[in-house]
Amino acid sequence: MGAIFSLLLEVVYLSTWIGGFPFPYTIVVAFFFNMVLTRTALLWTDNVFVALIPLAAWIVGFVLLMFGVEVTGDMLMANNIRTVLLLFSGLAGGIVPVLKTK
Repeated sequence: MGAIFSLLLEVVYLSTWIGGFPFPYTIVVAFFFNMVLTRTALLWTDNVFVALIPLAAWIVGFVLLMFGVEVTGDMLMANNIRTVLLLFSGLAGGIVPVLKTK
């Protein structure tokens, strides 16, 4: 549930502008928050697949928000490089703790 809530906040604030310049700080937030979720999951279990459940929920939510425009007609994520960077940043943040344990 925390992964989905963080994703919604990251998507809402992805197109933030500060002082006339785009400032997509949620890309960095996605990296660190998914890292924290995976590290916390690794504290509870030794099974890597179980520890990656928050990341899987985040990815499923991302895909649903990305392609939900076909169902609802509302475009929640822009088709630009920030959305791609958010995806890869979230993936990297969730995978790094798993790779460090090996």
